Amino acid sequence: MTSQIPTKRRLAVLFSLPICISVLFFTATTATEYMTAKFLNFENLLINLDALRALAGDVDTSERGFLLTSDPQYLNPLRQASASMPELIEGTLQAAKAQDRDLQARVSHFAALVRTRAEEAERIVNLERSGGLTSAKKVERPDIAEQTMNEIRRSIRDLHERINRQQTRYATTQTRLNTIAFFIFALGTSLMLVLLIRVYRAALDALKARDVMYGRLQEMNANLETQVDDRTRDLRAANEELRQFAYVASHDLQEPLRTVTSFSQLLEARYRGKLGEDADEFIGYIVNSSRRMTDLINGLLALVRLRKEGQLTAPVSFEDMISDAQTSLQASLRSSQAQIIVETQLPSLVIDRVQFMQVLENLISNAIKYRSERPLVIRIAAHQSGSEWIFSVADNGRGFDQQYAGRVFGLFQRLHAQEVPDGTGMGLSISRKIVERHGGRIWVDSTLGVGSTFYFSLPVSLDLSREPDAQPEKGGALAQSAN
Repeated sequence: MTSQIPTKRRLAVLFSLPICISVLFFTATTATEYMTAKFLNFENLLINLDALRALAGDVDTSERGFLLTSDPQYLNPLRQASASMPELIEGTLQAAKAQDRDLQARVSHFAALVRTRAEEAERIVNLERSGGLTSAKKVERPDIAEQTMNEIRRSIRDLHERINRQQTRYATTQTRLNTIAFFIFALGTSLMLVLLIRVYRAALDALKARDVMYGRLQEMNANLETQVDDRTRDLRAANEELRQFAYVASHDLQEPLRTVTSFSQLLEARYRGKLGEDADEFIGYIVNSSRRMTDLINGLLALVRLRKEGQLTAPVSFEDMISDAQTSLQASLRSSQAQIIVETQLPSLVIDRVQFMQVLENLISNAIKYRSERPLVIRIAAHQSGSEWIFSVADNGRGFDQQYAGRVFGLFQRLHAQEVPDGTGMGLSISRKIVERHGGRIWVDSTLGVGSTFYFSLPVSLDLSREPDAQPEKGGALAQSAN
């Protein structure tokens, strides 16, 4: 983490420098444009001033020519100049507003001189209008007209000098700004090239690192595949050993056990009451233990022989399986006077019928085995919840403390072993294995002294006869009692 901080800082600096240089270049360019605008303002002002100077010259020439030749045609330029002069003076003063106050004052003075010279010459036109051409010819050129023209000439020269100095200063500044902008642009371009090169190299390094990591990943995948293959071989060997154990248990272990059971039962039948009460009790222990050992071996064989996947062929009706389970457990149901009530219509799912017959028989047998003194009622129901079918088998038996809910599904776990000596503690473990290998789960809710409800779920995808969003139809209570 600490090694990444300097790298992030360097990258931040590298990306910040082009931004700063861009800002500087923008500032220099803006300043250059400002100088150019000021230079153009001076140029426009000079054009207006020269135009006013030209009008003043036209006025003076027109006056002088008329007074010397008495030709009325010389008054035409004077009339034209008098007509266009107000607008030109207004434009010149407007252009001078962007300049400093001293220059504005000088431009105003120059414009006043031009206006004065025009007013002096205007009197000849006024005399021609009032007294005719004869009266206008008698007018002489006053000395003040020449003084005004000399003042106009001096003023325009002074304005030219000042404006030229200002233009020279702005031009020099503009040249410097252009030079600075060029160097900033060159520096920014160089930095961008350097940055691009760094980014290119970083990208190459990242690609190389990616290739190295990809190679390592492939190597790790190959090693993992090798380990998986080795583990698969080990599992296959273990499964083969387990199958051999099942064969040995079904043949080599059960045969001597059957011999012990047969001879102990023969001893019990032949010598009961002849060898004394202690001998009868001992023989009873041998018979019961051998039977229990037979049940344990059969349970282990049933657990080992469970296939990884159920044999899924066609939809199987849970209602038919409940009926078959009642037939199989008829003796236990009759002796316990248990009543089985199917509260809802049960679905037909694509499952292994043999395995789920075992699940249902285990759950019903469990309810019968751990019944209380109350009349036993077993309620079976099913409903769809989201993507699952949830089945429930509820009884009003002894129940147990909910904290032991996880233990009951363990192998050889029996909560009422002292009160109910029958059983191996493997039925619920086998049921859990069957349900989980069909993609479901199994759990229990129980209250001591009230009863237990075992639930198991199966995926809706196993229900091929239903629409995806269909709800289960509620059927009437189907009550069946074993009498």
